[in-house]
Amino acid sequence: MTKKYEKSSWGIVYRKTNSKIEILLLKWKNSKQQEEYVIPKWHIEDWEIAKESAIREINEETWLNQEDLEVIKFITKINYTFKAWYLENTPLIDKDVYLFLVKYKWTDNPTVQTEERFVWYNWIPIDEIKNIDLRFDLNWIITKNKTYFI
Repeated sequence: MTKKYEKSSWGIVYRKTNSKIEILLLKWKNSKQQEEYVIPKWHIEDWEIAKESAIREINEETWLNQEDLEVIKFITKINYTFKAWYLENTPLIDKDVYLFLVKYKWTDNPTVQTEERFVWYNWIPIDEIKNIDLRFDLNWIITKNKTYFI
């Protein structure tokens, strides 16, 4: 079996409106055409550091201005392995994910990239995030880091 290594940056994007904290979730169609909520994420390019990649990817997936995005904190590194059945030879992918907390400092709403299988977005109040099914226990990670949402 072929093995590959990949690394990605993900951003938990939030904003404060009227002292209410909201988390940006993107609705995405997965490879099985099922809709699920995700956070902005993608591959780290060879020339990038993880923090720069997080801001670039958030901008590319949402069209939020990079100048309005501020990395508040590196949260954690997640590692997982999966079979990429959608690629030739079904390689085993070992993936490292660098997760950042990113503050959005403006009021414009995202523009979803439909060519990337995004369907819509929602700003979810932080206290309601526990009601959303998110991968990698992001609900717990968000709750654990609530004090950093400044």
